[in-house]
Amino acid sequence: MSFGLILAIVMAAVFVCLGLADQRRMWRRVKARWLRNWEAQELSGAVVAGVRVFFFAWAALLLFAGCQAQEAQDGTDRIGREVNLPYGP
Repeated sequence: MSFGLILAIVMAAVFVCLGLADQRRMWRRVKARWLRNWEAQELSGAVVAGVRVFFFAWAALLLFAGCQAQEAQDGTDRIGREVNLPYGP
């Protein structure tokens, strides 16, 4: 396994965990404490769904990029082995 694939899997797991977390509670902890009337500015259902889709889409994109990095690494290893063969393939 290449480092790129391992890093992509770890980062995708983080994004999946963020997508599964309660988005309203995260918003209250991060942003709402700075607002005077935070109940009036609470997130709508569409925003919560959009943020979840965003996190899951990034996780899928990271896994795709990690698989592409692994495939590229396998290709370079294969080419390196073929170049070093004394009598051809």
